[in-house]
Amino acid sequence: MAPSDGELTLRAGRLRVLTLEELRAAGLSRKAIRYRVEQDRLQHWCDGVYIVGPAEVHPLSQALAATKACTGPAWVSHAWTHYVLGYGPVPSLPVDVTATSGSRRGRPGKVWVHHSYLLESRDVTTRHGIPVTTAARALLDEAATKSIVELEALKADAEVAKVLTEPQLRDVVIRAGRRRGVTKLLRLLDETNGLTRSEAERILRRLLRAAGLPQPRTDFKIGRFYADFAWPALKLLVEFDSYKHHDHRRAFRDDKRRAAWLSSQGWTVVPITSDLLRNEPLAVVALISGAIAHASA
Repeated sequence: MAPSDGELTLRAGRLRVLTLEELRAAGLSRKAIRYRVEQDRLQHWCDGVYIVGPAEVHPLSQALAATKACTGPAWVSHAWTHYVLGYGPVPSLPVDVTATSGSRRGRPGKVWVHHSYLLESRDVTTRHGIPVTTAARALLDEAATKSIVELEALKADAEVAKVLTEPQLRDVVIRAGRRRGVTKLLRLLDETNGLTRSEAERILRRLLRAAGLPQPRTDFKIGRFYADFAWPALKLLVEFDSYKHHDHRRAFRDDKRRAAWLSSQGWTVVPITSDLLRNEPLAVVALISGAIAHASA
């Protein structure tokens, strides 16, 4: 018995993607599939891949459809990785995918297939049920064609989204050998080698202890934000401004919005930079000591 539209929707999941083989396995003949396409109950996305229902095809559905269009294992990659992992804008079609075997040709206008025989398990992941390369691998894939400024912005956005760490990127770069774009990424890693939050916390706690100042609470939740270091009784915050997380337009705008909201709630925010904490620790102690004295008064 042929499945109902509702049954197909359940089988396809929220992204509504089914292959020809999956539709046949569900009980639809090729004739029945063509009939449902004519009635707009199915959408023919590309050869062998269909979207269930008449609604507009979501970009995430297109990403999943692109991997299903390949004859072998394939992962969304390049610019589309940034979108699927949640820190990049929606790219235009075709969807970039990377395959390790099969799928020598893509689908014109829909799928662009890249090939790699060096893709390892640590270079891929899954998001929203979609096979996708990691953020680190996507930066490597795009390094040859993007400027260092564009790569820097993508790296920062990926770090803010918590899908990339510098060790992951460095590992990908080391394994890349002489691949095009590696020099840019090495330069990027060298220029944005700021302190991590854990390193900043250790240094700051040591300085405060030596100065006889009260210890802060870390990752203190205020509304929808988390403060790096907080003295809740004084409504005082110290925010660690690491270059690698804050020096690009989107992060700068978000930081300003965050600071304005905290100020409106009566909190005093003292920003501390990576360079200041590392090179002028006494100045940091003086700033925090003054802020504590003012807040206490």
